[in-house]
Amino acid sequence: MKKSDWVNKKVLVLGTAKSGIAAAKYLVEAGADVTVNDGGTPSGTDQDTLLKLGVKTTFGEHPLTLLEGVELIVKNPGIPYQIPLLQEALVRQIPIWTEVELGYHATNAQWVAITGSNGKTTTTTLVHELLKQQTRPVHLAGNIGFPAIEIAKEAEDDAIIVIELSSFQLMGMHAFKPMSAAFLNLSAAHLDYHGDLESYAEAKARIFRNMDANDRLVVNADDDVVMRLSDQAKAERLRFSRKSPAYARVEQDMIIIGETPILPAAELALGGGHNLENVLAALTLVEPFNIPLQAVQDVLRTFGGVAHRTEYIGEFKGRKVYNDSKATNNVATEAALSGFKDPIIWLCGGLERGADLTPLVESMTQVKHVVGLGETGPRFAELARQEKIDATVVSDMAQAVQAAFDVSQAGDIILLSPASASWDQYKTYEERGEHFVRAVESIGGDAK
Repeated sequence: MKKSDWVNKKVLVLGTAKSGIAAAKYLVEAGADVTVNDGGTPSGTDQDTLLKLGVKTTFGEHPLTLLEGVELIVKNPGIPYQIPLLQEALVRQIPIWTEVELGYHATNAQWVAITGSNGKTTTTTLVHELLKQQTRPVHLAGNIGFPAIEIAKEAEDDAIIVIELSSFQLMGMHAFKPMSAAFLNLSAAHLDYHGDLESYAEAKARIFRNMDANDRLVVNADDDVVMRLSDQAKAERLRFSRKSPAYARVEQDMIIIGETPILPAAELALGGGHNLENVLAALTLVEPFNIPLQAVQDVLRTFGGVAHRTEYIGEFKGRKVYNDSKATNNVATEAALSGFKDPIIWLCGGLERGADLTPLVESMTQVKHVVGLGETGPRFAELARQEKIDATVVSDMAQAVQAAFDVSQAGDIILLSPASASWDQYKTYEERGEHFVRAVESIGGDAK
């Protein structure tokens, strides 16, 4: 749609925050008749912005009268479709978009999109770093960048927009069509929003709904649900796997995309088996853009990941240190542990939720010593001892890091991957990860 197509169209923006404010600004600039509705009370800053925009506003409720004459709803992704206002909008066949769809209609740029239950942020960030090595303009949008409409309305016609997409955002897609997209994996999540796993999976699959044979869809060969759903895709489907033959694969430690060897997996700055999968997906996504191999290798050797997600901190006293504070459950930690071939000093533990820890055993083959902290620290230590692995129990992060250096030697991995929430000692997993990094720098000195 051209910007002029919005003149005098009556649009309801549902929800404020970043995406709602960005959508309202664009639509006002385009000449639409905009009303903004929020079921709560927006921040003072947002209210001031809306006042200056001159839009109509309704806060604290979602009256059905707001739908009179409305031609489009642009909603915040987190607002469930079950609220009466949206249920009535569906009955009246009023289109419901998220602001990503609005952004898609606002630009001629090409889109590279990533979805999945895990690994989206790391893969999206890596794709952005790789695409910065070629000559076309490239922008990062979505949850880890700026709202899509903010980027799209300013993007050059030959630009590439890289975006991470949640299931919430994808449910509001209608015409959105990326030229390259990845469906990384699927596990049970957000079922309170979607109702069941099948509905959640179908929402994720919307990423490739409008793609055609000229587009590239990158999928996880080892995820049965992803493979089943993507059978219906019209795009060229390329598989990645770190376990079995695929278009993007690892052979004798060498990362290979198609027929092109990229570099040994051991040279990646990223750690964790799931991150190897993220690398394979990212490299397949960017392959059509003809980035020089040397530039690709340089990025892979230096990109340490996203903060608190198996993030490479550096080498201290000969030990490679990784911060995976965001691993608050077994699944995330299993993926981190399985990605290393060198001996691991594993720092773990946190809030006690009564989780069964035994599924972790299979991924502990490289663990040399367990350092347990927090409420669940003693349980992790007991698990280690049952597997004939040495263990130490400490009371806080500084003691945990000191113990990790004491029991390790040059060539070992020091990995914080708690498999537990942080709330016994910290407000957030970010706070926990930042404390870990400070302790490493205090005890380990300067990174190599």
